[in-house]
Amino acid sequence: MKRIFLLITFFVSLSLGAQPVRLEGGRLLLHGEPYIILGGELANSSASSAAYMDGRDSWKTLKDAGLNTVLAPVYWELIEPVEGAFDFRTVDYLLSSARENGLHLILLWFGTWKNSMSCYVPSWVKLGFGSRFTLARNSDGSTPEILSAWDPEALKADCKAFSALMRHLKEADGDTGTVLMVQVENEIGFLGDAREHGTAAEKAFARSLEKDEERFQARAYARYAEAVARAGKKEYNLPMFVNAALNSRGRKPGEYPSAGPLDHLMDIWKAEAPSIDLVCPDIYDPGFPDWMARYHKPGNPLFVPEIRQEAANAARVFYVLGRHNALGFSPFSIDNAWEPTADAYRTLAPWLPLIAQKQAEGKAYGVLLDAAHPEEEITIGDVVFTCRHDGTISWSPVHGKPADWGEAAFLILEMGRDEYLFLGTGCVATMKPAGGKGRVGILSIDEYDGLQPLRRLNGDEDHQGRHLRIPFGETGVQRLKVYRY
Repeated sequence: MKRIFLLITFFVSLSLGAQPVRLEGGRLLLHGEPYIILGGELANSSASSAAYMDGRDSWKTLKDAGLNTVLAPVYWELIEPVEGAFDFRTVDYLLSSARENGLHLILLWFGTWKNSMSCYVPSWVKLGFGSRFTLARNSDGSTPEILSAWDPEALKADCKAFSALMRHLKEADGDTGTVLMVQVENEIGFLGDAREHGTAAEKAFARSLEKDEERFQARAYARYAEAVARAGKKEYNLPMFVNAALNSRGRKPGEYPSAGPLDHLMDIWKAEAPSIDLVCPDIYDPGFPDWMARYHKPGNPLFVPEIRQEAANAARVFYVLGRHNALGFSPFSIDNAWEPTADAYRTLAPWLPLIAQKQAEGKAYGVLLDAAHPEEEITIGDVVFTCRHDGTISWSPVHGKPADWGEAAFLILEMGRDEYLFLGTGCVATMKPAGGKGRVGILSIDEYDGLQPLRRLNGDEDHQGRHLRIPFGETGVQRLKVYRY
């Protein structure tokens, strides 16, 4: 019996070693444990040079930003400078540097398309534009530097290169799990028109039952991405995702990158690209809560792989982890500027296992507040929490200055009956019974420094038992116990 147990343990360990990272039940698991991404994406060209990264002490910058994960491009033109001859020095540099600094990686495949354009393909591909490789064609006959989604030669070459990358990752990282996920292409989409008008595209459109031009093009893009992802997963079955340049309100297809992995086309992308695990938004547009709701759908866990650097991110990361059970959050160009999520990341880091547990239990909640939306109620069990922006409090430094409020957020974890953990910035919460009878009072509030209780806040800080408050401009953690009277 002991021998059988040891054999089972051995084969389980082999299995875990062969696949350290997986998506399961809407959660990202690393060596079987939930992992939440406190991420940051490198500027587009940073990862092309070890000398550039090391010369600017970039890895220290990334660690100081509170990250646990770096999103870094892998460039087709650098890993296959000569057709069939692969060079993985840039990839190996990322792996070794991440490990040395205690960080994980998400790799972004800049292959056939990057921001719609085919600008990171190898020189031998560019030199074949118009002969061996087919450029997409607009309705006016122009051919932007965008490879056609109907080009079998481009697809074959991309699949070969991506397979080689994934095979190398399997060999170099298959037991370690430094790399958590891989993005397939970058912000796929067609510019100028809703769809391509080249010879192959025109023939396919004539045969197609789908006469909506953007949906027609989306099927072609999704099938292309599926073929690349499927080829890569045959070598190393890591989670894979695509990211979308959003269809800003008021623009037409082609004015935004048409037919990409957009929320209104998610049904097509999910149907045509089953090897793509996540469809994700890149956020450079207003309406953050609305975009989050559009991309957090059944069968599509939310991950924010790229967002513009701005002060609001310090609140938004709390919100997406609480309201949308997000896998993670990642501001762009984090190696080039200070990102205000740093304090939020440091506040969140020691609590990530608990947050992941509460997400799985359905006991994580989030609110995001600003001057236009200063108040929101959340019912947890039999307690109603009225959450307000700190600017609504008369002694707040931004009271009476709504233009200075910015965004504020709470991430609330239900710890048990009458006990809650509040993480966030710039919010105030009061409590009342859900049934309307009696009153709910504050039994105690403990402020935390990391995982350690720091102060009991049963005086001025909670307004003599009237509210829980994390002031504007501060990031904190408070544990609340309530009672009824």
